[in-house]
Amino acid sequence: MLFLFVACGAAPEAKTVASMEYDAQSRWICQPGAPLDACKTPLTTTEIAPDGTRTTRTPEAATSDVDCFYVYPTVDLELVPGNHDDFRDPRRERNTTLVQAGPFSEVCNVWAPLYRQVTIGTYLRSKERLEAGLAIAFGDVEAAFREYLKLAPPNHRIVVVGHSQGAEMVVRLVKKFFDGDPAMRARLLLAMPIGGDVEDDTFANVPPCTKPLQTGCFVAYRSYAAGDPIEMVDRWKPRPGHTIACVNPATVDGGTGTFSRSFFSASGELRRFMRNIEGVETPFVAFRDHYSGKCVTDASGFSYLAVSETSPGPIDIHRRFMKMGLHLVDMQIPSGDLVEMVRHREVASAP
Repeated sequence: MLFLFVACGAAPEAKTVASMEYDAQSRWICQPGAPLDACKTPLTTTEIAPDGTRTTRTPEAATSDVDCFYVYPTVDLELVPGNHDDFRDPRRERNTTLVQAGPFSEVCNVWAPLYRQVTIGTYLRSKERLEAGLAIAFGDVEAAFREYLKLAPPNHRIVVVGHSQGAEMVVRLVKKFFDGDPAMRARLLLAMPIGGDVEDDTFANVPPCTKPLQTGCFVAYRSYAAGDPIEMVDRWKPRPGHTIACVNPATVDGGTGTFSRSFFSASGELRRFMRNIEGVETPFVAFRDHYSGKCVTDASGFSYLAVSETSPGPIDIHRRFMKMGLHLVDMQIPSGDLVEMVRHREVASAP
């Protein structure tokens, strides 16, 4: 449900649309201190080691001076182009947030707004139509981030994280609030636009992370199974002379790293596509040390995270969806390492 497609079609007439207001808790999936904060949901998890040993764990939410502002990916699969504006039943938004952002609650206070994202069908239209829809989506995300800045303590460090369409929103947030503002960059622990259109030089002053405890940098990658042929959606290809960003969460300074914890939902509509989870009764499942990854670059300048299986995990990494490789699980496979990146920097930068 985290899909992107090639754009084609006719451009719409430009319109100015007011952003949503975020002073009501009903506009948020996760908001620290709010009674309906979904990120306080217990993430009771069956953890499976490479030898098959199983343990059950319920992590505790953090009390932290770090805030994680998260933007979920495309969950509206409507083929008609437009912006999703019906939030009467936000189960997809909530469930996706729990799987992708829930684990971060161990190390930071998670803020996750609803927003009028573009539907999957919008990606089938022209570049102009898509941009008009994304502008509406970002208007909401920007308004939510401004509300966050009003409510959060000014000494809190910030992580901005999003996947797919959410990554596009994170790129725009970094450009709008951090890239040109030294004071805000000083608060930026990490930016994580995962599975988005990010090149090494996307930002003027926020570089890719290349050192283990570096802050004020970004983590970005697209993931594919190692050894599989790489077919790209056209809009993912790098501009001439540029390189797609790839930062390996397991080893930011290069080489191959084993992903410590891959986190998945063990219930819902995707369970039928999973393997090796027979007998799991908890709502979530984590596989420890089952996958590894390495950033590689092809002749065109397309860099990606090449994922290998070290032990049989819950997904067949060679089962591909169109040209998108492992896009659907970009965040889930290295979930534990993404969380640990925040934890280590939080500890290292504490006063």
